[in-house]
Amino acid sequence: MDLGIKNETLLLHRLKEGDEKVFELLFHRHYAALCFFADKFLRDEEAARDVVQEVFIRFYEKAYDFPNMLALKSFLYSAVHHKALNYLEKMNNRAAIREKLEVTEYQENEYFHHQVEAEIFEEIFSAIEQLPSECRRIFKMSYIDHLDIREITEQLGIAESTVKTQRQRAKKFLRERLQHLYPLVALLFF
Repeated sequence: MDLGIKNETLLLHRLKEGDEKVFELLFHRHYAALCFFADKFLRDEEAARDVVQEVFIRFYEKAYDFPNMLALKSFLYSAVHHKALNYLEKMNNRAAIREKLEVTEYQENEYFHHQVEAEIFEEIFSAIEQLPSECRRIFKMSYIDHLDIREITEQLGIAESTVKTQRQRAKKFLRERLQHLYPLVALLFF
């Protein structure tokens, strides 16, 4: 979803004024990454989705004034982090989490690591959405739904060569589009 708003200040102003389209844009832009982030703490995908949805509901109900997009993203990650910890507390897991995160420095590093990891996945999800529609569909079926080539050809009624070609195109596009992330991914995951 693109509202044609290039100016960050205008987008933030429209958000403060309660523009639903801007809210939807931000929801769609950050939802998947925030769910991934919440799941790092909760280890429960459904609970992570619930937490993120609750944060967005509260975010929608209140008019916030952010100086820039970085402040808005920091707010969302912080709110999800706090909501996830509150959820764990309600589930009587807070003591186990505190033991695991005894050292404050470790907690801060872990939080930062999870946030950066979630932002990397946000960029990956965004790049996938930029693929041409049929290419995107085949890529998601193959690499997200974990269907093999035969299953995809049967479901879509297309040739194996078409599936292979579309997968290769998608991988080439994503490699080029996401190459700036390679050093960061190597640093975080290896």
